[in-house]
Amino acid sequence: MEEKRSPNKWQTLLRWLVPLGLIGFLLSRVRWDEILPLLARVSWASLLASVLAFLLSQFIIAVRWQYLLRVQEIRIPLARLTWLTLIGAFASNFLPTTVGGDVVRMAAVTQGQPKRAAAVASVAADRLFNLAAMFLWLPSALALGTWNAPIEAGAASMSMLTRTPFVEKTWARLKRVFEAGRAWFTSPRTVVVALALSWLSIGASFVSFWIVTLALGISVSFWQAAGAAALAYFAALLPISVNGLGLLEGSVTALLITQGASLEQAVAAAVLIRFVTLAASLPGGARLLWQRDLLAKARREL
Repeated sequence: MEEKRSPNKWQTLLRWLVPLGLIGFLLSRVRWDEILPLLARVSWASLLASVLAFLLSQFIIAVRWQYLLRVQEIRIPLARLTWLTLIGAFASNFLPTTVGGDVVRMAAVTQGQPKRAAAVASVAADRLFNLAAMFLWLPSALALGTWNAPIEAGAASMSMLTRTPFVEKTWARLKRVFEAGRAWFTSPRTVVVALALSWLSIGASFVSFWIVTLALGISVSFWQAAGAAALAYFAALLPISVNGLGLLEGSVTALLITQGASLEQAVAAAVLIRFVTLAASLPGGARLLWQRDLLAKARREL
């Protein structure tokens, strides 16, 4: 038993050391006498607008989830699904080493549901449509101008990702999702609606990203911000850190620098973007306090 557990412990340790090392490297390179005034100049109105835009993206995710469930004739109020989406976001941000956000959503959505397999599969299908829609946003990377290097780096990241055991496990799960929810992928109308909602939710999160860059004085268009955010998303998918920590910040920093931002501006943007996503998920954490049994149930599902 010890021989099986040791690799897992080392893998978990590595997934913490990599992001901490990346973040430490970034922070050691910046001049704090410049970065602190940059953060101080960001207005609370800008931060609030960014958080609200991100919350809008989460609401659209809940709408998409409800649509997928209704295709399987599972009726759950939109308000409940919105809360579950925020709870899942909180779990992903603050409980990365124990229970993932999707596992919490799976545990919650099956409560009182006779169609348990379809309800569980809806979470995986929801994630799959989001990933597919993110590919539809990739052409925005062309707006970066100096896009050859970022896209080549992104392609290299995706190439590395496809050779990991993570992908093999994901592919096996996708097969189970397809069998449990064939109607989601064989109906052209369902695919179009789900992708459209996914595209909108991602767009709202990119607006949140853009607001932060403008508040820091980084002169980028929405499409440049969207291109940087999309490439950073794929870089953060590499399973070598917890919740993309460090990889996301490093990618955002590098991509914004290619658009003319100073190192201090880019690092400040990466920090604030992470702060916004964490702040937006806090309502889900508050709600989770009232549903503590979800964590216990989610752990049993692991």
